Amino acid sequence: MKRSRLYFTIQQFSLMVCFFLLSVNGIYAQSYKAAFKDDMCHCIEQENLKRRLTENTYKTCFRETLTKYAAQIDAQIVEEDPNHKFYKGQLARKELVLALEYELIYSCNTYFEFLESLRVSKMFIAREHTKETDLEAYNQQVALTPNSISYFMRAQLQFKLGNLQEAAADINRSLDVNPYKANVKSTRNELLLLAWIYEEQNKFTDAIAIYDQLYSGDFDTKIAVLRALAHKKSGGTSASVPNVIKTNESTNDNKNSARGRRSATGTVKTKVTSEQVIEKKKDTSSLKKLFKIDNKKGN
Repeated sequence: MKRSRLYFTIQQFSLMVCFFLLSVNGIYAQSYKAAFKDDMCHCIEQENLKRRLTENTYKTCFRETLTKYAAQIDAQIVEEDPNHKFYKGQLARKELVLALEYELIYSCNTYFEFLESLRVSKMFIAREHTKETDLEAYNQQVALTPNSISYFMRAQLQFKLGNLQEAAADINRSLDVNPYKANVKSTRNELLLLAWIYEEQNKFTDAIAIYDQLYSGDFDTKIAVLRALAHKKSGGTSASVPNVIKTNESTNDNKNSARGRRSATGTVKTKVTSEQVIEKKKDTSSLKKLFKIDNKKGN
């Protein structure tokens, strides 16, 4: 009886220690992420003082900032197997570089202003190469074949001409006659343009609703960035980061955890090992592109 009580007490103590360590790791991870974001923003601000920002500035600053926090990132990973630890470290870096791409919009004004100006610049450049006389040909095309494609093509032209109401009307017609309109993947481009039109009309709630509808998870950073830009312009803060993005990230985490549990079993050891090797190669190659690592240089 005493032995069973002692065993139960030890088990309780072990669980308490585990919960404590998990809590500390969670708090520690959040603290380094906040500091990482601050340093990233500082780097972007410094780059902005020296030269015009480009789309590569984010990657440059991430690489520079990562060298300072790499040890802290790896310290969060509790894994005895060095291969698994490396793999999880690569995943942690991948998640960080993708998440900060939209999270920084809320906390770094220089980054937000750059992304917004880049988007506006592309729109005005497109308008410079568009003529009002081009509209007649699109009108004829719609008259001949009033289908989803012809309506959407005219909507794009109307948007470039600055005719926002006409562009929105054509997109809605395109969606109405599209037999696959229930599938957001099939109408992604149409909905993206409609969301942009809503932003230009300051209908941020409508635009955000479309981005939430389009967000597919699996690190769909393009939608996450667009959503964050619209949310920020509408007065949104980092405290109200889109729930849809959090939900999808949680789902992805659960999937990764499930894969980890399956790889821990020995029933399909050969198959799982091959899958892990493939996934490691994918994640490692993507990070090598980011950090411009060339294996040949080390030989």
